Amino acid sequence: MGSNLKVTLFPWDPDSEVHVRCLVSQRVECSWHYEEVEKKWKKQQLNGEKCIYWINDEMLQDTATTINGVPREPTKENFVPIGHISLDSKNPDAEHIDFDLPAENIFWIKSFYVRKTIQGQGIGRATMDEVEAMAAREPLLAKILLLDTVQKDDQKREEFANVTYGGIPKTTNEECASSPGSGSLGNGRFFAPLEPPSALPGYLGSTSYSAVLTEHRSDISFEPEETTDSSAGLAVEPDRLQSGVDVLRFLYNLTVCDMLVARYYVRTLNIIVPKMVMDEILRSVHQIFDGFSSDPTAQLQELANQIFQNTSRPMRTHKSMSVEEYCSSFTGRNLRWEALGSIFTLCGMQLVITPDNDPDVTQGSDDPRAKDQLLEQITVISTVCLGFCDQTSSANELLAMLQYHDAMLRTQQYGDSSYQAWRRLGDLVSTIYAAGLHLETSGTEGYPLFLRQWRRRCFVAAFYMDKMIATFVGRPPLINGRFCTLSAPLDLTDEVLIAGGDVLSKAISELDSAGWNTEGKLHVVTPTRLRFQLAIIREETLEVVLGTHEQRNLIQKSEEIQAKSRAIWESTPDQLRYDRRPNDHSYDGWLTIVYFYLDYLMTCFLLYRAVVKHTNTGQADLCDVSRRILAIVIQIHSFRTPMVDLDRHFSWIVLTYGVPSASVLLLELLRQSHEPGPHTVPLPRAELIRNLSVFISFLSWVAGPGHGNYHTCKQAEKKLSRILDQLLDPEPVQQHVVDDVTTGLDNFLNWSNYNTIWDFNTDYMPLTEGFAP
Repeated sequence: MGSNLKVTLFPWDPDSEVHVRCLVSQRVECSWHYEEVEKKWKKQQLNGEKCIYWINDEMLQDTATTINGVPREPTKENFVPIGHISLDSKNPDAEHIDFDLPAENIFWIKSFYVRKTIQGQGIGRATMDEVEAMAAREPLLAKILLLDTVQKDDQKREEFANVTYGGIPKTTNEECASSPGSGSLGNGRFFAPLEPPSALPGYLGSTSYSAVLTEHRSDISFEPEETTDSSAGLAVEPDRLQSGVDVLRFLYNLTVCDMLVARYYVRTLNIIVPKMVMDEILRSVHQIFDGFSSDPTAQLQELANQIFQNTSRPMRTHKSMSVEEYCSSFTGRNLRWEALGSIFTLCGMQLVITPDNDPDVTQGSDDPRAKDQLLEQITVISTVCLGFCDQTSSANELLAMLQYHDAMLRTQQYGDSSYQAWRRLGDLVSTIYAAGLHLETSGTEGYPLFLRQWRRRCFVAAFYMDKMIATFVGRPPLINGRFCTLSAPLDLTDEVLIAGGDVLSKAISELDSAGWNTEGKLHVVTPTRLRFQLAIIREETLEVVLGTHEQRNLIQKSEEIQAKSRAIWESTPDQLRYDRRPNDHSYDGWLTIVYFYLDYLMTCFLLYRAVVKHTNTGQADLCDVSRRILAIVIQIHSFRTPMVDLDRHFSWIVLTYGVPSASVLLLELLRQSHEPGPHTVPLPRAELIRNLSVFISFLSWVAGPGHGNYHTCKQAEKKLSRILDQLLDPEPVQQHVVDDVTTGLDNFLNWSNYNTIWDFNTDYMPLTEGFAP
């Protein structure tokens, strides 16, 4: 960035849970005073003692109503915070020093932080320039600014740091507020890859620079290639090493870890890291920790250094590798950050759906936010682990599994429409391609069959996630199926896969022609296969709905896709079909198969809506599928369990499936109420009004204050209630106001660009509960 770099400062809103959470996250990254955000800074910001500003990756909105204790009108503008800075009117630490300064209009520059990934690019200097200009204006009217910091050499001095901060800080205040290009990370040492980027390029396809020679390896004699394992003994920078120690110490003290992971594998059918692999990772970690002394600091440092060394090396596989040999390549003395990161993401995903008052999580604490605070810590730690992996140059299936779960955690905590989730999905897709997970060709000959299947499961899960999030935000999918092997994993248990030999051959021969097991069993991989098939159809649907080409033969294209979709659904085993067991809610995986059926119906909804929108035909089909979706959403509410915080999922179901279908039905009923009959789309008016009234009531309570979907549901309730009121107590309207169902949809619900419905990209309305259980 050049010297003319400009930044924008937005006030921190202490009344916004999202603002508070983001500031805590940045303070954790900076390693200074993160515990004071809620204890002190919220009150000080409100009374004017502190004036904290965001330096304009979660999208926030300007919602602060005061600054320096003076009321202000928030702009409601969206921004991405890359750091923060505070101007404090009081500095208790300096009160004993006589500076001979005026009593008023004095501000101390404190709590200055710029995200580590972008330090050293001139943002610090640009921020200082903006602070100086902004502070001189109302409401601060500052005359003198002072920078409160200890000289950085003293901060780095061990004896001083231990007394003052309990250890050497990773980043000093002076370094946080450094001049252009001189930030603590400006020389790139902290984030420099441990391995030269060109050493581990990952999967190289048939157009790559090496493709011709690679394809003729058997025809030409080459010198043996040098190994890339030269990173043994590589020096790890102190800052990076200390971060690694912090992560390990957190895991060392995380007493609920095993319980959360165990619950995750019991309640979910969407398993990407095989349970036997996670069990081995946890067993290995416990074995290492059990050998530590009462003061494990030195051993944690040694372990962190070893993990950095291991992660910098590529994982080696061969066709005859056993599962024990595979697991030993990333556990024990070969432990890697990818493996540890997956522990944290699985714990986080389980915490999201764990009730706030769960005694195993709160462990006697009276703090109502105990669970949320633990979730925030785990989310930050998983981000740190991913950062460690980003600093290496090795793409592998373990990294893809970690990135998949991290992206899932982001959708469930911050929202399916959040930029954080979208960006993490992009990172996952990059790894999918770089690790060659998108293909099942001769390039996978170096993997045993069980690992090929596990890699395929990871790809299939990412493919499904990509299509669901793309639908949700109305953007093109990031994974293009035309460049991928679109084959589903075998419907076999992990035990059969690793047994190999005659056991595996016999099990494969007993699968039906479509690849399903013929015993009607629900293996871990069984739902994954159906997700994949639904995602393939959804990709074709999105090409029609989101594509920019002319809508030629739209009805024919829609009918062809519908026919494929019906064929897939009719061939789906009964144990995965909600429409064949709608009242069997004793079934452990009932919520998952509800999602499958809703996804199938939503594909129909999208295609019918595209036809209605562009041809003004097919309204009856659109209304029919909307009625079916709405009925299922209402039915789901009747089945809840205290062991799972279903509201986290139900609020997302209500918004994703219920709101579009309810909107279509309300608008059609409203149109019919202003037109004489008979109507081309016969609807059971009384039944629909009852169901719509029940559905709208869901929006009033399904997400309580503090849930990410709270404001979204309130906005939806307000708008749908207004339409229902007009339907029940009609006022005279002009005929052109509600012309037909297509006009209503265009004006009220633009499904092709879902985020425009009620300004869904605002801080008030993040969709935060995750797209699948």
